[in-house]
Amino acid sequence: MASFSFFLFMGMGFIEKEMRFQTPQIFIEKPFVPANIIVNANREFGTLQNVWGALAQGGEEPGKRMLSPTVKHLKKIKPKFIRLDHIFDDDYYHVVRGRNADGSLNLNWSKLDETVDDILASGAKPFFALSYMPGTIASSKINPPGKWDDWQELVRKTVEHYSGQIDGVYYEVWNEPSLPMFGSWKMYGGKDYRLLYHYAVLGANQANVSYDFKIGGPSIPELDPIWISLLFDYVLENNLRLDFISWHRYSFDPAKFVSDVYEINVLLDDSRYQSFMDVEKIITEWGPNSYKDQAYSSPVAASHFLATVRKLLDKVSLAFAFEIKDGPGQDNYGWGLLTHESVGMKEKPRFYLFEWLANLEGQRLEVLGEGSQITGFAVKNDRKITAVLANYDPYTSQEEAFQFTFGNLGGGKYRFLIQELFDQPKEYEVEVKDSIVLNVNLPAYSVVKLELTKLSKVEVETETGFGEAYFNSQQDIF
Repeated sequence: MASFSFFLFMGMGFIEKEMRFQTPQIFIEKPFVPANIIVNANREFGTLQNVWGALAQGGEEPGKRMLSPTVKHLKKIKPKFIRLDHIFDDDYYHVVRGRNADGSLNLNWSKLDETVDDILASGAKPFFALSYMPGTIASSKINPPGKWDDWQELVRKTVEHYSGQIDGVYYEVWNEPSLPMFGSWKMYGGKDYRLLYHYAVLGANQANVSYDFKIGGPSIPELDPIWISLLFDYVLENNLRLDFISWHRYSFDPAKFVSDVYEINVLLDDSRYQSFMDVEKIITEWGPNSYKDQAYSSPVAASHFLATVRKLLDKVSLAFAFEIKDGPGQDNYGWGLLTHESVGMKEKPRFYLFEWLANLEGQRLEVLGEGSQITGFAVKNDRKITAVLANYDPYTSQEEAFQFTFGNLGGGKYRFLIQELFDQPKEYEVEVKDSIVLNVNLPAYSVVKLELTKLSKVEVETETGFGEAYFNSQQDIF
């Protein structure tokens, strides 16, 4: 167990907070770069893109309405999309109920509709992983259909059913196709993923719908440029639709997520693939560990989340955190943002961070001086500037002292808010010449929010560069 204290100096006082948690066992070392964070209030980089507002739920409870107990919690974090797999699995939603007299598929949407209703009630839209094979059309859940026409019909009717009612639904062809448990699909031979994709697209294109939708893949368990390039080639050869590229990534190292995007961008530099430049890049599952891990119930997962989101900003369209809730009986090792309802559906550290980020919108500001451990981003919305920072490094995380500056503010009176992730916010009024300078001592795996709201202008002498904060009194305000 590790203990820490949190100190933030501003003027003559400080805040102290102690927390305890289990740290992950990671032993690789990298050179340390210290932080000196400067948020430049005068330099904007366009609207902050919400890449994090997406959640995935795995198949924890076959045959049950898994998401219903989560709706009231999800409303607080405002997800844009919720991803479901197993949608054609007979043990989950039993969509295909045999055949009609004319040989067409007899479909019953009632159970899947219930879960889609829960997604919509949370404020999100569905993102469907088109998986797995129903018994009516294939010898097993992970084998090709007996007739590809059946798969094409199933996808067509699915798109008609949901995109006939909901705008902007995504359809992802399969889930982790290369893994043995999901079929050991290849890009050749008898279990050729390209055929799975081909007939899914044909079906989707035939759908008579009222609203726009997107279809893509290949939802591989980790980024493989060979799979992506072969899919590109096949799509070009067969004049198929590809609206997004998807993959999964689990790693304690945020840099690995950026490396995946880099590998795709290298492919896109090839002149053969210029037509894919505008294809969306989507991580449809992600987290620190693909195995159940106690880190998911600790501040490690929250700080990892913020550090990774920081690196993914402007690099992907969406990143689906896995998963919404634990399955039953998983103790502290489940992947969920929430524990299972059988133990009270408690909100875990990542959930609290989602709740912070849910209301973070506006113009992204320049942030200078990030280091090996201290990373974050800032946003300006009307009269408010918010910065969120994490102390996370998978190799050498430790407490770090650094300077934090809100720079180029302009003179005025501000309300200053400081909040550690698991604590109540503290607020103070300050008068500022041009900048606020803080000395911060941030423990490993901690997350902090700093927020300034301009209240009114005051007559002060303007300084050039980054100045000092001027307070209403000389008392200790922290």
